[in-house]
Amino acid sequence: MISTPTAEGMSTTKPRATLPPIILSNVPGTWAYDTMSRRIRDDILVRIYAENDALLSTPEGANIKAQLDQLKQELSTPQTSSLSPIQNDGGPDVSVWGKIMAPYAKSNWLDAPWLVTEFYFYRRIVQIFGYFQTGYDPFKDQKRLGLEGALELTQQLAARAEEVHKAGEPETGLRFALFASLWGNKMDLSLWPSQSDAVNKAQIFANVLEASSINLLADDFPAVAAHLKEGGKEGGRVDIIVDNAGFELITDLLLADALLVHGLAAKVVFHTKGHPTFVSDAMDKDVQETIEYLAAAGVFAAKDRWVSYMKTGQWELHAHNYWAQPFPFWERPRDVSEDLKKARLAFVKGDANYRRLLGDREWELGTPFEEVASYFPCPVVALRTLKAELGCGMAEGEVGRAIKADAKDWMVTGKYGVVQFVDPEKL
Repeated sequence: MISTPTAEGMSTTKPRATLPPIILSNVPGTWAYDTMSRRIRDDILVRIYAENDALLSTPEGANIKAQLDQLKQELSTPQTSSLSPIQNDGGPDVSVWGKIMAPYAKSNWLDAPWLVTEFYFYRRIVQIFGYFQTGYDPFKDQKRLGLEGALELTQQLAARAEEVHKAGEPETGLRFALFASLWGNKMDLSLWPSQSDAVNKAQIFANVLEASSINLLADDFPAVAAHLKEGGKEGGRVDIIVDNAGFELITDLLLADALLVHGLAAKVVFHTKGHPTFVSDAMDKDVQETIEYLAAAGVFAAKDRWVSYMKTGQWELHAHNYWAQPFPFWERPRDVSEDLKKARLAFVKGDANYRRLLGDREWELGTPFEEVASYFPCPVVALRTLKAELGCGMAEGEVGRAIKADAKDWMVTGKYGVVQFVDPEKL
């Protein structure tokens, strides 16, 4: 059953550091401005039209197309178009969205917080396609293509992982899997070529793994490994707050596998989105489909262990609509907080989740990560490649190195990454 916040009883323990301003989308030249004034209309929405053309071309799809056209018109004048309320489309989250959007009733697409408007865009898409009435996922084809297109690379990576696991050294196995999971984000939607390009993908990923340490601007891996080894033979529960489906999800499954194989966890819980969002974000069905597809394709880990993990409960899927909403992570419904408290460690995956971890605010880049993520209800490690103009916990020298190499766009291309850890109970 998919849960949804009520917007009452939300946890509001804030970061220890003083909160800076929230990021808006009304500053020309910023990534936020380009996203909400151009990219979301000219790239994302255009693809939604194209990938759902079969439905939109039918009489049943005429009303959907009309609503998409209306949304496109709003996005053509984002500086003056108002943000209409989410309609009662049968979703259990409608009242929550009413509260989320209430402060911005007189705002527009650029003057409201970037995090709010971007999540709101995808909730409008869900509304337009009638997901809560029909279960129709407008992003299903793209996610399926990403899964199928990743097969050859997955077979290569999984085979290498087996070699690492057979060597029997837990820290080596964890490092391989953790960095594969981190840089898997480099291979998300924008870098999912077709099946015929698998050789190129393999080379891209090999290059990224080779450069994993070079391109890290913060590396708390030793602390992560030490924390997991403190769990002893029992291992406890480790959570993964999932980001994208496709190859990135596969690398998350490889990370979860490594945790069990090496006794660093007894159970892994995947926190997934309660409805389609952000084009490629993973839902329960995407995790299940991925495991079934890889097992049928003969990927050894999937058919030998992953199917069994799901049956025995060593892997669990916890879907919640909270993960598809723009709340900063310090504002959580009680059931999410209580669930996360059961984990010895939670991995926060991807850029959108990282933005929520930081509240999508203009932190000084040198602000210590532990001062920002001090509120989290369990020990947490962020695995993030930089795809938005915000961050924290990055030393001045590391930032300077990135700027020197890629002055114009070092924060948005996904070339650089961070592995950042804090155990709030030890602060």
